[in-house]
Amino acid sequence: MERSLQEGKSILAITMDIEQFYHRVSPKFLLRKTFLDSIKLSLYRQESIFTRALLAAIDVWYKSTPDYVDRPEGGIPVGLSASKIIANVLLSNFDNELVDRLKPIYYGRYVDDIFLVFENLEGLTTARQVTKRIADVLAPELVLESNDTEAPSLKLRLPYAKDSELLFVGKKQKIFALSSSHGLDLIQHIREQIRIQSSEYRLLPAVPTTGVRRASKALLATPNATLQVDALRKADVVSVKRLGVSLLLRDLEAYSADLHPESWSEIRKEFYGLAKRHILTPIGFFEFFGYLPRIFGLMLTSRDVREASQLIEDLIAVANLVKRTTTVGEAAQLPKFRLCLVQYAQAFLQAGLQAATERTLKLDRQYLKVLHALLGLDKDIKIPTSLRCLKTRAHQILLADWGRRPYKDYWYLSQENDEKGPPIPRQLEIQRKIRLGGIRRFSTQSTNLKIPHWPALAFPTRPLRIDEIALVAPNVLSDPVQFKHAILVLRGAKVSARSHLGFVLGSEAGNEEPAIFIVPGHSKKLIGVAITSLETTEVQWAKAAKGKQDRSIERYRNLNGLVNQILRETKTPDYIVFPELSIPLRWGLRIARKLAANGVSLLAGVEYHRDRTTGRLRNDSLISLVTDWPGYASHVARLQPKFFPAHGEKVNLANLRLGKRGHFFKPSGLYVKPTLYVHRGFCFSILICSDLTNIAHRHQLRGKVDALFALEWNPDIKTFAPLIEATANDLHAYVAQVNNRTYGDSRLRVPAVEDYLRDVVQVKGGISDYYVLGEIDYLALRKEQCRPPRKRKFKPVPIGYKFSPLRKKAK
Repeated sequence: MERSLQEGKSILAITMDIEQFYHRVSPKFLLRKTFLDSIKLSLYRQESIFTRALLAAIDVWYKSTPDYVDRPEGGIPVGLSASKIIANVLLSNFDNELVDRLKPIYYGRYVDDIFLVFENLEGLTTARQVTKRIADVLAPELVLESNDTEAPSLKLRLPYAKDSELLFVGKKQKIFALSSSHGLDLIQHIREQIRIQSSEYRLLPAVPTTGVRRASKALLATPNATLQVDALRKADVVSVKRLGVSLLLRDLEAYSADLHPESWSEIRKEFYGLAKRHILTPIGFFEFFGYLPRIFGLMLTSRDVREASQLIEDLIAVANLVKRTTTVGEAAQLPKFRLCLVQYAQAFLQAGLQAATERTLKLDRQYLKVLHALLGLDKDIKIPTSLRCLKTRAHQILLADWGRRPYKDYWYLSQENDEKGPPIPRQLEIQRKIRLGGIRRFSTQSTNLKIPHWPALAFPTRPLRIDEIALVAPNVLSDPVQFKHAILVLRGAKVSARSHLGFVLGSEAGNEEPAIFIVPGHSKKLIGVAITSLETTEVQWAKAAKGKQDRSIERYRNLNGLVNQILRETKTPDYIVFPELSIPLRWGLRIARKLAANGVSLLAGVEYHRDRTTGRLRNDSLISLVTDWPGYASHVARLQPKFFPAHGEKVNLANLRLGKRGHFFKPSGLYVKPTLYVHRGFCFSILICSDLTNIAHRHQLRGKVDALFALEWNPDIKTFAPLIEATANDLHAYVAQVNNRTYGDSRLRVPAVEDYLRDVVQVKGGISDYYVLGEIDYLALRKEQCRPPRKRKFKPVPIGYKFSPLRKKAK
């Protein structure tokens, strides 16, 4: 569009969609000969049998819906994955005909939403003229519906789908005539709004701090000119409100997962008030059906039982008001309205039972009483009759992986006994299809967890992600074949990559060389690094050592805000680095996932936590490295432990009088020596604070690293300053020191010739958390190390320095 406008063309941009698309599409066309011939497809016998079975299942479902009475021809269910495919296949011929005949500048379609741009050669000025032009070009498949409105409707007649009603309704069409610089201004504005809107999905949860801002973000959108549009098809008020509510509710649900309920109760209560005023209304009763059950689930998960009971009471009051004052209370409409109430009751019950699976939730009689209040919406709804029945049902839902809490979370955090599960199918073919043998081998050979409930892993709703597999079963990182097999049996996806991921042979403990960990990907010329200056207090340190991490709303907001600031940078860094013992592990894993979705890797010191096997205290760095090794954008994560506690750390832990609980974890195997990471060709290592003082560790890394990251909680900055400077010279590499903000002196040091260039970044002090961006020019460093130029940027390599062949090969 922009290019056409810059060329001086006048263009027409049209958005339209098909009215009640899913309700009026009959899927029977899939097996009709006329359709298969039109797309030049011949189905194999098994494909025909499978498709026929799918159509029979959809037909059985459709006959149970109220729509069947008014339209027996059929429809497809909203939310079914196959429905989108069926919709796209149905309109594929229409797509081809439109592109061939109309020759648009741009044409795009998502299910039934169409965006069309073509040059306005005829000088069309009215909606009727535009729709007539489109109908004339695409006749006889597209017919102009005669009416007196300004924007007539267009009816699509597909010869192989005569039982489907496909109508592009005139009132939903938006037509824009764009030309000259005025059109360009609008395009630029839309681009900016798209960037702002998309950032909502890229960032970590950030709930507005005041009720006014929260309302303006989600609920108080107006249709006037001040509304910010992010598409040519200016969203109606309902769409804007739904988007705002969806984003806000998503953030609140993240808060619920990461925080103790007591720490953010005021925010929830304020949100409940906003929901009651702006969502739980006669209009909202219909427009926000999908969100009210989620709010109910949030209330129960957060132990707001009284508020959940009040929500049901208010919903019943609104339903009675609608019934009393509108046509739904009339005899002809009443059965459908009752069905609507039944759906509400079922949705609330589902949310309540799913919430009952949460680990920290206490199920009591009050909880059961709230669920029984749903009888006011549907007197026939089946609700657990006793507390014992409720707990049994909640556990069944958890084992089916249908709960609010994923089964995988229960398996590797809470499951204390082996699960027998239902009888295993006797047929070997079925066992192979559902990968039972592979699941059994993974759980017994790769992990030290209890025997899982096999249906939850064979038919998961939230399968283990790539990063979770590596964290649950670190052994797979030493065997790429085993890792690929684990991904296949747990995720049902093959990894076709031939490149290596994980530790390489020769990384064993007895070898003096560092362990080598390879993560493939496309290399970059410059490495962007965000050096954070984040404060963790002595009180927070002590709480973490005692197993009572500070998960307050203030700390959560500060941390998320800092990460979001970095993600908003015009030039996003490749790595974000946090100090030693700075982030709770649970938060760190969530941050790593969000950063990986943005193509950013994370190196962070996580707070003390207990080793699953020994129960000892671990001081780890969380390493999350992005990769496309599985065939799609993903990341691999591992925990690298500190080798030994610092002298002061050991004394301070002893002062807490933790007894055996204060014993420090002793690494073994691959964990007893530094790890050399080769990430997308960039070679680096990580040492945690006092581990840097061991000269043997630095000796093992000499010549092998482009950069060394030192994650620290270090008050003795005077001693470490010359150590960092010497390390940069001895290793002839970049050294990133990232320290607790309380003490400062976080820096990115480089062995540069010029003194003023040696600290790429250096920060200290401040009363709030912040970050500084720096760049690592590792290719220039390697080039000088191999072939020194006349005019040097870096100092000469030290005597005895040997350039590692691995760095020559790394790409």
